[in-house]
Amino acid sequence: MDEAATAGSGGAQIMGRAIPPFLFGVLALPVGLGRGFVTVTLSYLLAHNGVSVAAIAAMVSLFVIPEVWKFLIGPALDLTLSPTRWYAITITVGAAILATFAVIPLTPAAMPLLTGLAFLFNCAFTAAGSSATAAMALTTPQRRRGAVAAWSQAANLGGAGLGGGLGLWLANHAGGQQTAALCLAAVCLLCLLPLLRLRAPRPTRGQPILRQGADLGRTLWALVRTREGVLAILAVTLPAALGAATSLLAAVAGDWRASADMVALVLGAVSGLATLPGCILGGYLCDLFPRRTVYVLTAMGCGLCEMAMAVGPHTPAAFAVFVILNAVLLGSAWAAVSAVIYEQLGARAAATLAAVLSSCANLPVAVVTAIVGRVQTSHGSAAMLMVEGGLGVASMLAYALLAWLWRPAGASALTPAIA
Repeated sequence: MDEAATAGSGGAQIMGRAIPPFLFGVLALPVGLGRGFVTVTLSYLLAHNGVSVAAIAAMVSLFVIPEVWKFLIGPALDLTLSPTRWYAITITVGAAILATFAVIPLTPAAMPLLTGLAFLFNCAFTAAGSSATAAMALTTPQRRRGAVAAWSQAANLGGAGLGGGLGLWLANHAGGQQTAALCLAAVCLLCLLPLLRLRAPRPTRGQPILRQGADLGRTLWALVRTREGVLAILAVTLPAALGAATSLLAAVAGDWRASADMVALVLGAVSGLATLPGCILGGYLCDLFPRRTVYVLTAMGCGLCEMAMAVGPHTPAAFAVFVILNAVLLGSAWAAVSAVIYEQLGARAAATLAAVLSSCANLPVAVVTAIVGRVQTSHGSAAMLMVEGGLGVASMLAYALLAWLWRPAGASALTPAIA
């Protein structure tokens, strides 16, 4: 054993061999690459093959559904194989599904098949992400989890930009969708390498499911019975800093007269790189200020940026500026919300609790993606951005008011409202 970590408020000692925080970013990279391929590469190619924005939005909405169902995955991880073995299995399955996109025609007639495969693809990678989080909770002490959150979100969001941009560039310049799908599948398989160093404890075999369910119930009750726990759950559930409209920008980039190369560059490599300092900034701010406060402020920034893009000039230059600014803000907000989730994880039922909180965080993504897709079809791209931005700002203002009204008895009026 290289490191014994103490996790959660209970102080239970957990054993395992941890890895540096940046390697958790490598483990999180396939999830980002997969999202980028579907939301940027596949969406752009489908739009240019005559598929409607509504159909693409429906595919993207179904694609993110497994991220809402993570709570079904947690108990399986806690009761069966080790998190590292589950990660290896699910990444291999996801890479195989990704490779099949190389041979399916991107036509309106193929949308049912493409949508179904996108759903299964994200089922595999969502399970992989839960496995990596469970391994983190079982090997990494609280004092290092902020760094893990920063690197994981840098890989998640940056990977979405880099994977989408690389996939679109390969599709347009180096052999079409076949090259894009196969190259990204190979990169995902390379992300298995950190497993050579990571050692997570094997779950106790033979533990009754009812007992595990009782442990989960006690763990969740310990969370929801406190102000801190309830505010943490609300913080990750509200419809803010989702990137739902951003995930559809590749399909509507023509409204800003953005070319294919600009979409590949800005929504791909540039925005992917822009999320990296955003994630690092969010992580450092979470070390200096209350994590929920950082999340609320950065989430409001995301909403205001989307609203400004809606009313700003619809030119290629404005497209690039707003996409990059939103990428920085989105990286900061998602690093902060990950830190909020990781802060709640203890040694008991780690995978299940992480999956429940992550499901809460991803629930509004699927809902708002479907909503803004319909709004775009009916009222245009500016309305799409305005609706999501307004939802984010309004929900964060309501949350801040609730936190202030529910402040602890005897707290000073000068105490930060969201501390």
